[in-house]
Amino acid sequence: MINIKGKHILIVGAGQSVKKYWDKIENFITNNDVTTIGCNNIMEIFVPNIHFWGSKKRFRKYGHLTSKKSSVIFQNNFSKKTIRKHWRGNYNIYHIDPRLWKYGSDDKKSYEYKRCCMREKNGIMRGCFCSAGSKAIFWSYMKEARKISIVGMDGYTFYKKKHLESGVEAQHLFGEGITNGFTYEYNRKIDWDVYKTLRVLSKYGKKKYKYIFEIITPTVYDEFYNQSVLNIGQDPNGQKWTEPKKKEYHKLYFGSKKNRVLPGNKYSDYNG
Repeated sequence: MINIKGKHILIVGAGQSVKKYWDKIENFITNNDVTTIGCNNIMEIFVPNIHFWGSKKRFRKYGHLTSKKSSVIFQNNFSKKTIRKHWRGNYNIYHIDPRLWKYGSDDKKSYEYKRCCMREKNGIMRGCFCSAGSKAIFWSYMKEARKISIVGMDGYTFYKKKHLESGVEAQHLFGEGITNGFTYEYNRKIDWDVYKTLRVLSKYGKKKYKYIFEIITPTVYDEFYNQSVLNIGQDPNGQKWTEPKKKEYHKLYFGSKKNRVLPGNKYSDYNG
């Protein structure tokens, strides 16, 4: 496994922004001494130094595309049988004790919020993780990276519903439109959980390692967006995050779950 201590890490997610702004990202990689960590299905774009797998479902579908040039790391819930179906080389395991954000966690004084705060014990990552990207951020902190930049963490609702349903925009660098298989309303619930995860991650990073990660491509998680790095202008179809109010918050956690899968499983090829 590549030693990333003291390194500048570039985490590459599978958001559409990676494809849209690849020229700028590629120049950034070329002109900066960065170690790249690719999350899940990013092989369509490039070969990362470290391939970070956090979804068994996506690995089952896309794992055969993993490059032998990458150092590969899997979450501890991957069985050896699952790994060996697509990967015959050496690999490492990262250990995680994941939890889920529950109703009431918007209150920072609540037990539900506190149980999701990030911490590391005996090499195990603990907290409420919502994506491979958030796991890769925590892992990079644990391995004492000097700096963490992120591309392709767009969020599922960075684009309006009409732009996704029409196929004008996409959630991922692969496919068109809504590519994770869930309704737009449920995607907003996912983004709300991811935002909370990023906020507690930033608190953890600042307190323990004295710096906060940055997202350098357009994102719905605009608190962490550093536009100046790649000098990317405002996406005309992008939208800013708005915090759900109490009534919507209740609906997101209870109403949106009931019929969250898109009718006819239309996007099953990309659902991960």
